[in-house]
Amino acid sequence: MRTWPSSAKPFPVVLQRNSFSPRLSARAGDVWRAMQDVVVDQSADVGWTPARYDATNTLFVVRSMTLLHQRELRFEDRLHGRTWPVKARRDMLFTREVRLFSGDELVATASQEWAYLARSLEPTRAGPDIYAAFTREEGFPSAELPAHAPLAGLPAQRFTFHTWHLWMDPFGHINHPAYVDFCDEATSRALAKAGLPALQLSALGESVHFRAAIGANVDVTVEAQLLGEVGDDAVLLGHRILVGDKVCATAKTVRRLLGHGRDAWRSAFAG
Repeated sequence: MRTWPSSAKPFPVVLQRNSFSPRLSARAGDVWRAMQDVVVDQSADVGWTPARYDATNTLFVVRSMTLLHQRELRFEDRLHGRTWPVKARRDMLFTREVRLFSGDELVATASQEWAYLARSLEPTRAGPDIYAAFTREEGFPSAELPAHAPLAGLPAQRFTFHTWHLWMDPFGHINHPAYVDFCDEATSRALAKAGLPALQLSALGESVHFRAAIGANVDVTVEAQLLGEVGDDAVLLGHRILVGDKVCATAKTVRRLLGHGRDAWRSAFAG
């Protein structure tokens, strides 16, 4: 079944060498960055460039995103992406679909919700110029994480780090794909502490809900907790990203540990 409209124009995607792990597979956070590049390119293609948003003192920010990896991306993949708006709510919240391809092969699927804001980060209503530029296409499936068998009572693993000024994006805060990096680092540290090969971590899907921006020169705590089992060899992990007691994002990730079964996950997250 076709999962994208024929009107969705292709845009080339290039993953740089630093997007790849020692296994020469793209990190999940860099697949998120590729999806963001496709959306920015499509917006610019219809006349809404970063400079135009700046001139109108408005911006779009991601409120939530779910991404499914059909397979890991390889260094030799030649990629392109397609994206289209699906629906709008209250002229302030916009749902968008994104698809990433290697040739004709669909390799990643994402569903996003964006909020339209003033530069003050207050919600504002999109005008007719936004609706004229972005054509909505409905009737295509959205990305959803796979079902899982719950596991209860396992404690959260935590680590804390300090943000850099040089990490700030054009809006002056941590860009949304970095939150996936943070979740995977929390997971990787728990695996490594248990003597497991953290670099064998393989992504199947993620879902992140963003609640508050994170700026520079603050301490961030990231949690990873084993929540359930998915299929024969994968797990569902839950995450919180906090500044002090403030929850800035919640997330779920679906991961495999290549070469290891689910017993390894239970031992790593038992406490």
